[in-house]
Amino acid sequence: MTFERAWVLLLCWLPLAWAAWDWRRSPRRTALVLKALALAAVLLALAEPRLTVFESKVAVALLVDTSASVSPADLTRASDLATRIERNRGRHWTRVIPFARSARNTLPDEISRTNWKLQHTSGESGRGTNLESAIREALAAMPAGMVPRIALVSDGKENLGSISRAAWQLRELRVPVDTFPLEGFPRPQMRLESVIVPSQVFTGERFPIDLRLVAPGLENGATATVDIRAEGKQLGATKVELQPGMNHLRVNATVNAVGATNLSGVIGAPGVGDVHFEYAVTLRRPKALLISQDPPNTETHLLRTLQANRFEVTQSRTGVPEDLSPFQLIIINNWDMQAVPPAKKAQVEEFVKQGGGLLWIAGERNVYVENKGSEDPLERTLPAKLSPPRLPEGTCVVLIVDKSSSMEGKKMELARLAAIGVIENLRPMDQIGVLIFDNSFQWVVPIRRAEDRTLIKRLIAGVTPDGGTQIAPALSEAYRRILPVNAIYKHVVLLTDGISEEGDSIALAREASASQVTISTVGLGQDVNRAYLEKVASFSKGRSYFLNDPSGLEQILLRDVMEHTGATAVEKPVRAVTVKQAEILEGVGMEAAPPLLGYVRFESRSTADPVLNVEKDPLLVRWQYELGRAAVFTSDVKSRWASQWLTWNGFDRFWANVFRDLLPHAQESEATAEYDSANDELVVEYRLGKQVDEPETIPDVFVLGPEGFQHPMQIAKVATGHYRGRVSIGRAQGLFRVRPLADSRAFPEVGFYREEDELTQYGSDEFLLRQIAESTGGRYSPDLNQVFDSGGRTIPATMQLWPGLLAAAIALNLVELILRKI
Repeated sequence: MTFERAWVLLLCWLPLAWAAWDWRRSPRRTALVLKALALAAVLLALAEPRLTVFESKVAVALLVDTSASVSPADLTRASDLATRIERNRGRHWTRVIPFARSARNTLPDEISRTNWKLQHTSGESGRGTNLESAIREALAAMPAGMVPRIALVSDGKENLGSISRAAWQLRELRVPVDTFPLEGFPRPQMRLESVIVPSQVFTGERFPIDLRLVAPGLENGATATVDIRAEGKQLGATKVELQPGMNHLRVNATVNAVGATNLSGVIGAPGVGDVHFEYAVTLRRPKALLISQDPPNTETHLLRTLQANRFEVTQSRTGVPEDLSPFQLIIINNWDMQAVPPAKKAQVEEFVKQGGGLLWIAGERNVYVENKGSEDPLERTLPAKLSPPRLPEGTCVVLIVDKSSSMEGKKMELARLAAIGVIENLRPMDQIGVLIFDNSFQWVVPIRRAEDRTLIKRLIAGVTPDGGTQIAPALSEAYRRILPVNAIYKHVVLLTDGISEEGDSIALAREASASQVTISTVGLGQDVNRAYLEKVASFSKGRSYFLNDPSGLEQILLRDVMEHTGATAVEKPVRAVTVKQAEILEGVGMEAAPPLLGYVRFESRSTADPVLNVEKDPLLVRWQYELGRAAVFTSDVKSRWASQWLTWNGFDRFWANVFRDLLPHAQESEATAEYDSANDELVVEYRLGKQVDEPETIPDVFVLGPEGFQHPMQIAKVATGHYRGRVSIGRAQGLFRVRPLADSRAFPEVGFYREEDELTQYGSDEFLLRQIAESTGGRYSPDLNQVFDSGGRTIPATMQLWPGLLAAAIALNLVELILRKI
């Protein structure tokens, strides 16, 4: 026994001397003895006595190899070993330490109560096996005062560190290592000849992976699974059929990361084995330009879809900007084509020619212009052109408006606005007439060209309600005046809120139909003769509308006039019809798409690729225009025509597919990376695209690699549009990212993957595992009850006695207090 403060022992006699002095005169001698002993125990505790004992308890650090060379079956066996060892530990100490390139902490989902379910170490950390580093971590983790042992569960495929150096250290420290061999991946009966992956793709884009696989050992076909991962996360698994000999396989993948990314895969088949491959792919976030003057709140759904699919969106409300080079996709939404300046149209055409994507979304602002000459650059770029209003000779519209006293107030105000709205949407070559009636009729606007809109609107604004309701005479007058007018379409709209005698209106409607004059009727409120108005419209091949609330009058009137006068815009419920099962419709469910409430008439070009139609007109049409792609969607993406589409489950998927279909597949600049084995250097070549100007200065470029590798790369010009950079990477293996400090069109980010030894190793190294066990005094593949065998070895341990002395002092005081109370 030793004492930390031996001098305190000199004070221990004082309590005993006090007890002896007070013994004769104390009436409570038992309490005196207890107090003296308690005080003596406190003084002994202050001296901090220690007792040396010899401990045979065993501390076992269980090292489990979770690197990429370990098969899933091996991990299951290792997890079972860890579970059984922990259950049998009894009074001993254990700790499970997973390792690969280095040791790591266990994950929360790797342990469930007492059952282990170990997982592979993900990412770069899992593509290496360092036994030396794992053993050093085990030595540091074990507690003092216990007999140390290490249990190593591994395939023995060491490719980092030096196990020989670690074994020598263990022998010196007298720490035995028991080794449990894992089988590793069996050598497959097939060989991967080549992997072809696009070097640069867009984030979220579906891209192909082409594999050439030789399976000479197959007697019959086999079903294999291709499992694709990126940065350790599974992207998906695809079933493929293998045949004896050469197999050409194609699978698709989508990655949502940005920058150079490690893409890995495993091709496995029962009884054939597994083949691994790794590749570097560079992912760019696509940049889209949205040109629109619609109210911002109407574009929410479109913007959300773009952002959810990792597009970087720039909005413009003033038209085409000066510089289009940063963008890969231009979306022009509900824009008057004639309002785009000629220079900007040429700029957009050149953008598409050089590989950009263009999406034209129609809307009510699309206007057909007569006799404007040859096609402009923007029209040439699009796969469809605006249709003329069926025929270009012009139309004639006569509005018959009830001005009886019952129309006073809101009805008359909305009737005026509806008439003005129709006039606003007519072309100057069209003709308009406005006839008002009560007990008689009067021409407010005699039939005339819709040129001086200001004058016409002023005449309409002066109409005031008065009198009764006589429909038949006004209808006869309108028909008589419109009949001789020289127009390809002649349409009459009757607006009333009252009941009138029918007169000869039904016969007139039949005659109008024979003379190619259509009549539509609009009834406001409940007090109308519905049967009469429906007959007039039906016999003249027009439409009848009945509104309880006049607030919808303007929209109804405008839609009716446009439909019956051959206008470019068609406002009525229509359903999308699939013309061809294109790849952009995969997973969309077009058969469940709700109706659209309108569209603009376009005509597909002969070489275009129509995807969707409405009635006989195109809805979605696309084509290749030199290096780029362009598409036209003839409806809209807001609450006017696409109100039901906005809540449709397929909306986001449909537009995401359309956007990605238009992205360019040719890179602005080509960047390639290769390994120069003679000099252990990474070599990067940059070749500028035609549309990329020679940079005035070369940006700073850095190489980032595994295990903290970071080094600047010097870029030198080799020839016009050709640059090269080199950097020494030694024997480092893994993913290297070459990136400029700032975004650069001339020097895009590029990745290079140098295959690691971990992924090319099969089986296990039993010889190494036996050697580790023998050299350290451990056992190879022992029974589980031998793991905690101390081998007769004990470890001297120091027992602190002061806590027990303090506890004794407290107990003595409690006993004295109880005796006093009694």
